[in-house]
Amino acid sequence: MDSPVIETQEAQETAAKVKKPLDPRVQYYLRIIGTLFVITAIVAVLLSLVNMVTRPMINTHAEEKRVAALSKVMPDADFEPVTHLPEGIDGLVSITKATRNGSPAGCCVQITTNGFGGSLELMVGVDGNGAVTGVDILSHAETLNTNRHGWLLEQYPGHSGEILVSKTSADSSHIQAISGATVTSNGVTRGVNNALKAAEAYQKGGLS
Repeated sequence: MDSPVIETQEAQETAAKVKKPLDPRVQYYLRIIGTLFVITAIVAVLLSLVNMVTRPMINTHAEEKRVAALSKVMPDADFEPVTHLPEGIDGLVSITKATRNGSPAGCCVQITTNGFGGSLELMVGVDGNGAVTGVDILSHAETLNTNRHGWLLEQYPGHSGEILVSKTSADSSHIQAISGATVTSNGVTRGVNNALKAAEAYQKGGLS
């Protein structure tokens, strides 16, 4: 006959091996975590698919806008990308060589700067003498309307060297800030000045 002590030990070991049910609160939180994980995974997959579908269209639109800007800031020119860029120019994205009838006409500089609403991306045309031929805004987050932007951009052609911003009037070295939008005016001017530096470095350095 088995000893009562042995039977008690076996019963305790058997009971220890039986898994206790999880606390209902733990089960609840685990279900929430699992559900959130599944939702997050599904959203990530959907966003990835949307990006795959829309990215080529976005890139195509951006390239079309860039090409249009080249012709706008340097009219009647042929363009060739520059592969070696000067160093140390803030916001420099690209330089495009411009020619007319096979002769150098200057270059177009794509550059980023900061305005009131965030990043501003500009295309700046610069002739062989270092003067601005045109400025176009590729992208921005400013609140200004097209007319006010246009009025600002029309002031830059013909300027060279360091361009300054005046709140009252424009002259040979100053452009006039848009009333109530001095930060934007300073941001665009800073970008144009950096573009002029990039063009000078490119033209003097013989980069290709």
